[in-house]
Amino acid sequence: MIKELKKEWLFAIRNGRLFILLMSFLFLAILTPIMLKVILPEILKWQFPSFSPEDLSMMINASHLTSVQGFMSDVFELGLIIIVFSLCGILAQELRDNTFVLPLVSGNKFAHMIAAKLSVFGFTLMIIVLLTILINYAYSGVLFEFDVAFTDVLASGILLGFYMVYIIANLIMWGALLKRTLPAGFITLVVAYLIHALGSLFDIHRFLPSGLIHSSSQFQFEWLPILSSVGITLVVIAAMMMITHTTLKKMEYNIR
Repeated sequence: MIKELKKEWLFAIRNGRLFILLMSFLFLAILTPIMLKVILPEILKWQFPSFSPEDLSMMINASHLTSVQGFMSDVFELGLIIIVFSLCGILAQELRDNTFVLPLVSGNKFAHMIAAKLSVFGFTLMIIVLLTILINYAYSGVLFEFDVAFTDVLASGILLGFYMVYIIANLIMWGALLKRTLPAGFITLVVAYLIHALGSLFDIHRFLPSGLIHSSSQFQFEWLPILSSVGITLVVIAAMMMITHTTLKKMEYNIR
């Protein structure tokens, strides 16, 4: 298992995709409070020159809370797109290029290879999300007054980071089923957004992985809904890994 983890880590570092994700999330983390504090008031001042500063402030409703929540919303709406199309080839590209067979002939096991991909990319993405949320929290607090508890932001970051592990599991499974990078990315996006829409429409987030997003963005930490979403997400991830394992075992491989 150690050599599989090392192989995935070297792959993640060498292709630069994790660095792209880190820089993208850092950009969003810093840009969001600047937009609320500086850019948006200047735009409204230019469009409504007769409005007083107090009126503009009421229109914007900018605060530490809205800045942190705005960044979390950006992570799901925009960051998810960046993640999916940066990492959609973590398995599909190897199958497409017929390089996945090389570790197999070296004695590696399917289960270890799949677990290594999920662990390395999932854990690293969780750290990136949590780190940038904390950076956004600190920088927003400098521009505005701190009015959000650090423990709430930390808990939200952990939940949001765990949701990203679920997204990585989707990319791995769809990559195994479709063997195409972009289709695997598109299907993952559709599944993520559709489940979130259904959870909001029928108020069933607690029974879906989208409950992690809902709880983190709203700073609602009721234990039963959170434990329900976490448990269901774990079951779904395990099921997706089993589907991936079965698909790969039945697949024919060629060495070019």
